[in-house]
Amino acid sequence: MTETLNRPSRPSSMPPRRTSSEPVSRSPLALGAGAGVWAVAAGLLVVALPLLLFWAVDSRSGTGWGEVLRGAGRLWLLAHGASLDLPGGRFALTPLGLMLVPLVLVARFAASAARDASPTGLRPAAGLALAVALPYSVLALLVAILCTGPDVHVSPVQSLVGALLVAGSGAWVGVLRPARMWRAAWFALSDRTRRQVEPAAAATALLLGAGALLVGGSLVAHFPKAVDLAGASDPGAAGGAALLLAGLALVPNAVVYGVAWLTGPGFAVGLDTAVGPFGHELGPVPALPLLAALPGAGVPDWVAVLVLAIPLLAGAVAGRSVARALSAIDETSWKRTAAEAAAVGPVCGLALGLLAWMSGGAVGGERLVQIGPSAWAVLLAASATVAAGSLVGALVQRARLLTD
Repeated sequence: MTETLNRPSRPSSMPPRRTSSEPVSRSPLALGAGAGVWAVAAGLLVVALPLLLFWAVDSRSGTGWGEVLRGAGRLWLLAHGASLDLPGGRFALTPLGLMLVPLVLVARFAASAARDASPTGLRPAAGLALAVALPYSVLALLVAILCTGPDVHVSPVQSLVGALLVAGSGAWVGVLRPARMWRAAWFALSDRTRRQVEPAAAATALLLGAGALLVGGSLVAHFPKAVDLAGASDPGAAGGAALLLAGLALVPNAVVYGVAWLTGPGFAVGLDTAVGPFGHELGPVPALPLLAALPGAGVPDWVAVLVLAIPLLAGAVAGRSVARALSAIDETSWKRTAAEAAAVGPVCGLALGLLAWMSGGAVGGERLVQIGPSAWAVLLAASATVAAGSLVGALVQRARLLTD
């Protein structure tokens, strides 16, 4: 009888029943698609709420709420790099500050999907990021179709491609949020690539910081002019708040323009204009308070020469980092030190050239069809100056290490 009682029971052929408290597991594809849909909804809501508030408090507005919502959709698409064809011309200037909204939202929802899906490697992580970006871009295409009207045409191709790039970038950052995934992605690169990317990122950050200080200092110096521009059109409370938000959305663009000025090429604010250390020709500009930071005249030649010291110094800091990294692996070749230090310049120039390309565009017709710096000019100028500074900094640091 004891053997009968202790005999193990045979396993049941029926699957275990799920209790109501157990969560339903979802596939990475479903999790990614849900994250993409929620990111679109949240982004449209963030853009639409201020516009609806301005419309509600502005007694002078005769626009219906439906057109306000379509305007919010167009503004949201503009943040993804899409262009708007208006009766007065094309609007294709992407506010980089507004682009941060979809990037942050996509990264946030993608990180939530990654916590549920728990990708175990870079390939599953890339698949999850793609699962977020594809439905996001399809919905952006649908928004572009709905927001196209008789007077405003939204480019569907630009909306689709821009949303795919923005959502893909944000989703990749969000999926790699756990530290172990960041480390896996970073160490998937070769040692030489890491030795060049880190110093180039430092030089790029230094130049962007210098550009921000330049723009901020000039805006403070011309603050009375900014106040006059803000009140020139009598915008009222709602219009003033809208001008403030527009200025904040364009602050990153202005920082990139500051970097273009520091590296030499400068930038344009319309046709036949040039704002740079080696040339200044500026005509009438829109009454945007942020534009008060534009200098009223050119700078002396000695100031223009000193300006070039900033990218050279940023390159020198990067070059010292390259020399120290090579010393850490007992690499003492002067030729290799010079080659890797000089390669930092093109990497930094490529990043700044991309930012310059993203920051410019047309603002209507006539003379404002060309706003921002030349991407190629910024790429070449930043590459040359940063590479020169990096080469000198690396060789000086190598000599110091050998003498110690």
